[in-house]
Amino acid sequence: MPELCIVPSPRALLLLLSVLLIPAAAARAQVPVAVPAAVPVPAAAAPTPVASDITRSCAAGSGCVLTCLNMAAETVMTETATRAVRIISLSNGNSEFRMDNGNAGINVILVSHDNLMCKLSGGI
Repeated sequence: MPELCIVPSPRALLLLLSVLLIPAAAARAQVPVAVPAAVPVPAAAAPTPVASDITRSCAAGSGCVLTCLNMAAETVMTETATRAVRIISLSNGNSEFRMDNGNAGINVILVSHDNLMCKLSGGI
């Protein structure tokens, strides 16, 4: 008995491939793309209210000197300013000193009253 060999035409092969591949492509197209979950951002804390805000000009020539002592009355920090010092006292007891040194810039020092006692000299 002779063997029977069926050779499909190119058109039949194309039809067969399209029947097999189109449903697979359609199924892949319907798979939702994984989107990373949004990371919650904590709300920024409200700024501490200002109790007072004063500016002292520095004496010509000598400038201003901020000296801070710890609870053992030891000097732990000394900062200078040539132009002015802005002192912002916050309602939580902390103080912010903005030491203006003209063209050299402004140094900002935040001090907790519970840890340091500070004194400004040379301010007018």
